[in-house]
Formats: sequence, C-alpha cells, structure tokens
Amino acid sequence: MKKVLLTGFKGTVAQAMKRELEQTYDISGISITRMEEVLQQKPTTWKQQMDDYRERVMDQLTTACRGMEAVVHHGWNTRDENWQAGLDPLNIMLVDCVYQAAIAENVPRIYMTSSVHSYDFMGDGFDPDEPIPPYPDTRQDPFGTRPTSLYGVSKRWMEISGQFYAPKLSASQKILVVRLGSVTGSGEPSEKFGRLWYSHPDLAGLLQAFIECDDEAPNFWITYGVSNNLGGGHKSAMFDTVNPYGFTPKDNAFDRT
Repeated sequence: MKKVLLTGFKGTVAQAMKRELEQTYDISGISITRMEEVLQQKPTTWKQQMDDYRERVMDQLTTACRGMEAVVHHGWNTRDENWQAGLDPLNIMLVDCVYQAAIAENVPRIYMTSSVHSYDFMGDGFDPDEPIPPYPDTRQDPFGTRPTSLYGVSKRWMEISGQFYAPKLSASQKILVVRLGSVTGSGEPSEKFGRLWYSHPDLAGLLQAFIECDDEAPNFWITYGVSNNLGGGHKSAMFDTVNPYGFTPKDNAFDRT
C-alpha cells in the first residue's frame, strides 16, 4: 500500500480522509509541534525563537515525509486565524516547511489545503449563475479579486508558494492546492453553507485521483474542493472544479436537504 502522511491529523478534514481511504492507503498522521515548546526554553531573541521553531518543525516534517508517496497538509492554527478574524504568521512558516521537507524527501504527491476564502466569492463581483473558475481574477479591478479575509491572504500565499516551488520539483513530483469549501464532521451539509459543501467521498476521491494520476498531469494545479452542489435557486454549482486528474465530484448538498 502507498504511504500517505496527513498533517493536522486530529482535525475534521484529516479524520474524514483517513476514514475514507484507510483501506486503500497506509495512512499516518502528525500534529505539528507548537511554538509553546520553544518558548519554554526561553531563547533570548525573537530571531532565535523563530529559528529554533523552524528547525524543530523541519526535523519533524523531514522524518515524517521520509518514504511517503503523498503528504497532505491540513495543519493550521484556526483558533487564532480563520475566515472571520486573525492572522497567525506561523501558519505561513509551516506551509514553507512542508514544501521544503516534501521536496527534499522527494515525496511524489504534495497536496496543500487552501480555502475558497482565497478569493472573495461572497461579494458581488461574480455572476451567481456561472461557476467561479480556479483563476477568478474577473472583477473590473486591475489588481484582481481580493481575498475574503486575512485567512484568505495566508491561503493565497500558500498557492503562490506552490507556483514558486513547482520549478524545483523532481520529475516525479507534483503539487495540488485545493481550495476547500465546507467539510463537516458528520459529512452532511449544513443548511447555511449548502453551495460550499464538500462531501467526505468527494474529498477522498480527489486526493486518490491526484495520488494515482499519470506522468502526463501537470506538476502544479489549483482546484476547488467542493461537491457538485446544484440547487438553491441557482442554475449551476458555485465553483468550477476542473482538474487534470479525471475526477468529477458526485455528491450534491441539495439532494440531502
């Protein structure tokens, strides 16, 4: 069985992936070490604290990535940074550490969890009856579409970093950044976020398609992680989930409500 590493292993999304795919892959997980462990040692300067933390995280990730066929990065401090408020710069550091460790260990498939909040889908800049494409700089603004929040800014940084690291990949490596919608612990859609719902089977299906994709697939791609949610008074799903792996989401929140 192919070995798959999940960061943020105790979280809702990682646990859903594990349940769906543990019969298909050898899945393991880690919770990334926290800065509190460094602060207990009382380094004398801010730079020493950051350098110490990066070193600890890189050691942990490098060991965990060794021998893996895929790494899936879900680890995120959502207590202090989420779509409603906050910004934790350590989240950005962790993203960079994952990219560097996975590339150094030649992990073939690198899956990074972005968010639909990387673009302001909630504003009035998109036609509500046309799926938002994966590159939605479509507003009448020379600088393109803004994120919904500082959380969205961090996720956009993850995407841009993937573009930066893509030329550094080996021939066998690929990066997929997935803009997740609403993944619930129960796997059922919430009434409020039906158009954003991502079912557990669709969540797992895209990851499996990415892991098993052939050499012809591009080495970098961004797609939306939402199900085929048709309904709610709209003519189409909210997001275009186009991808080069032959995967099409099958579930529909409006068939469940």
